Amino acid sequence: MGRKRKLSLAILWHMHQPPYEEPKSGCHLLPWTWLHAVKDYYDMGALVRRHPRMRVNVNFTPSLLHQLDQYARQAIPDRTIEVLGKDPARLSSADREFLLRTCLGVAEPMAARLPRYREIGDRYRAFSDPREGAASFGPQDWVDLGVLFLLAWCGTTLSEHPDVVALARKGRGYDRTDRERLLELGRELIRGIVPLYRELSAAGQVELSTSPFFHPLTPLLISNEVAIEARPNAALPDVRFAAPEEAERQIRLGIEYFRRTFDEAPRGMWPPEGGVSDALLPLVAARGIRWLATDEEILRRSLGGECSPEERRSAWEHDGVTLFFRDRVLSDHVGFVYSRWPVEAAVAHFMESLRRHADAARDDRAIVLVALDGENAWEFYPDGGYPFLDALYGAIEQADWVEPVTLAGHVDRHGPGAPLDVLSPGTWVDGNFDTWIGDPAKNRAWSMLTNAYQVVRDLPTGECRMDAALGSDPTRCHLMRAEASDWFWWFGKGHSSIHEREFDYLFRQNLRMVYERLGMPPPQKLDRPVGAEGESNLPIVAPTSFISPAITGRREGYYKWVGAGRCEFAHGSIHRLQPVLSAIRFGFDRTHLFIRVDGFEPLGPALDGDGWVRIQFVRPTPCAALIRRVDGVLTVEKAVNGDSLGRVQGAEAAAVELLEVSLPTSFFDPIRWSAPPIAIEFFVRVGRGDLEVERFPWDSFIAMEFDPDSFALTNWFV
Repeated sequence: MGRKRKLSLAILWHMHQPPYEEPKSGCHLLPWTWLHAVKDYYDMGALVRRHPRMRVNVNFTPSLLHQLDQYARQAIPDRTIEVLGKDPARLSSADREFLLRTCLGVAEPMAARLPRYREIGDRYRAFSDPREGAASFGPQDWVDLGVLFLLAWCGTTLSEHPDVVALARKGRGYDRTDRERLLELGRELIRGIVPLYRELSAAGQVELSTSPFFHPLTPLLISNEVAIEARPNAALPDVRFAAPEEAERQIRLGIEYFRRTFDEAPRGMWPPEGGVSDALLPLVAARGIRWLATDEEILRRSLGGECSPEERRSAWEHDGVTLFFRDRVLSDHVGFVYSRWPVEAAVAHFMESLRRHADAARDDRAIVLVALDGENAWEFYPDGGYPFLDALYGAIEQADWVEPVTLAGHVDRHGPGAPLDVLSPGTWVDGNFDTWIGDPAKNRAWSMLTNAYQVVRDLPTGECRMDAALGSDPTRCHLMRAEASDWFWWFGKGHSSIHEREFDYLFRQNLRMVYERLGMPPPQKLDRPVGAEGESNLPIVAPTSFISPAITGRREGYYKWVGAGRCEFAHGSIHRLQPVLSAIRFGFDRTHLFIRVDGFEPLGPALDGDGWVRIQFVRPTPCAALIRRVDGVLTVEKAVNGDSLGRVQGAEAAAVELLEVSLPTSFFDPIRWSAPPIAIEFFVRVGRGDLEVERFPWDSFIAMEFDPDSFALTNWFV
């Protein structure tokens, strides 16, 4: 008998952080490289080592590797760590604001295991005025907050260290020594990251790949007119950016830095944001890159708009480079869905989905690629995603019908793939470049970058190396940092972050340094935030008048929800490609709260069978309004700690095109409800059976204040 045919499975983790170094101070302005290093980067490798038969692909961006090296050598300071180390009596108002925004911005599963951490957060959020909340903190509160923040970010490996176990058990009453011990252990772990992946690469368990140095959206650097090829009606900046030499420099320096770090040359690359174009392939091929990975939407467009399952399970070749296209559904489930499922259910669903591919595959050249960020999703998993990945890797190893592979190994075994005549340009987000260009704020940023590029373009080319913080051609290095795709991700509409102002500032500061190093006055526009000339990124708009909409579940004219507050869909630090909910509208009259839930598709069918929607209140009382069909009738039940307390008298719900809900104020604890103003915080979950499908907002709350008398006086119109 011949060898049993197996389905090849390639898992690719993309490890990336943008350059957080503030150009003038030489200080890391934001702590995410450190935090993900002690929580994710080491642990992701340690998990692979725990499963000897696993094969995984890991893409490290040079920008991240450079920062890890800086932390390991303690080469430059970190703003967050410095502020955490201050005497509480010396904290400025800006320090307090930054600490509260940063330390209380962690995802719920990370804070859940530390009761004192949740206690501090709840106490701060109980104040309607943030300044009053900050003023309520005593010296011990500030010290505890800093230590608990660091503890929350300890991954599995660090959490098992005896000193960390003891600190977590201590719970409160921390001191400076406790904080310094956590930082010392973090540095030790960071120093072990590169050696660990060298070991895994030498053992053949991990294929290491890389990206252009500062993670620019390379096709847009070559020419941002490629955005029109991807979407013909895209609105581009008035001045075009076309700099193939910038793209080549980012690629060359990235590969050189990777080679110096790991003592090997990469054979593959995750192009930043999965961005590909015809003009990119010769640039990477000339540097020895033999494969690229991107999203299946690119394949669909390249094949003229139709793409069969068999075609999605194939490797393809274009201009001498093998192209792998990720399975969007499976990747999306790992990134956004499984975090809210029990581990057993998530792993079973993944394996069942994979088995369907295996059963349909025609030969052993079939390959399924699961590719996503290697750090961001785990914030939303219990225990940092370690139990899920541990169980998933174990299930893959035990399945005799699937073979985990490296991408270069697949090319060596099966060849470069089927010829792809046309490569459609685009990214992993909807197959176009809209997330990074076309929005007015994004276009302003491109204009700023273009002006700085034109100043630098005709300078003699110096040697730009990344061994030191800036290298011997710092002007070009600052320009390269400003080219990072990350800044454009956050500008304008579509994404929101608690640190948008810092991202905006870093982009503009790098551009300012281009001019200052050349002895030129920076343009005045660099003194203003990129998003200042128009739209706001704040995703929540407060109610402006009383509302009393009829509950029908249908769109019935403009005026029905006029005056309601709203929260529009906005991606967070991770970007879900196929979200369910598009917006929440909310408001009240004197006796009822009204909430409307909009979906990208009609929500009525989502509540058929065992479908449900849960409006989860954090304040004024921890409880939920559970909306589901009982005997075919849509009902509203009150739930506490997951247990239903029965139907809510006086509540209404209807779901056809959208979901509309009316809740009487008696739904809440009457004692807490008796003295307005009352702060209300809630989010919405949607699911089916025992499994949650989505939370909205993904990682935050919708907040409003119920104070009918004051509201009536201050919000009226003719």
